[in-house]
Amino acid sequence: MVDFDTAAAAVQDPNADPVFLAKIAYENPEFGANVIANPRAYPGLKRWVAQFGDERARQQLVAMGWPVPQEGVMQRNTETAPEQAQQSLTQAQYQQPQEPAVSNSGFTAELAMTTQDKMLMAQIASEAPELHPFLARNPNIYPDLLDWLASLNDSAVNAAIRLRQ
Repeated sequence: MVDFDTAAAAVQDPNADPVFLAKIAYENPEFGANVIANPRAYPGLKRWVAQFGDERARQQLVAMGWPVPQEGVMQRNTETAPEQAQQSLTQAQYQQPQEPAVSNSGFTAELAMTTQDKMLMAQIASEAPELHPFLARNPNIYPDLLDWLASLNDSAVNAAIRLRQ
């Protein structure tokens, strides 16, 4: 098992070995959310964490726009490692992430992703921080707002921005 200090250092290292990140996710499930936030976490690892990770990691994946299994967290067995899970999963097992129907401020994720109104985008950004990842996915977002969202250094927003490229 990877010791706590080594795992903590590795998940914060932007140049971490992706295979080592997979080992951390498998042996230290409490680090799942940190592992998937690492820029070196590959898609198969994220899919594995979506299926076998803890609830915190799964919620972060949803916020990042990754699909999660409909049936909830599956039990791991010692024969199922992230690399093996990557090969065995199919997209049919997944649903698209559930967007919050309406944020506390009354905005929807769909509105954040589709509006062309710059004033409305700014209002969503200031009043509904939970919608920042959806706003970052909006193809009509104006550059200054996108730069501001990037400056927040939020893993879900960063993932949404990476999806734009």
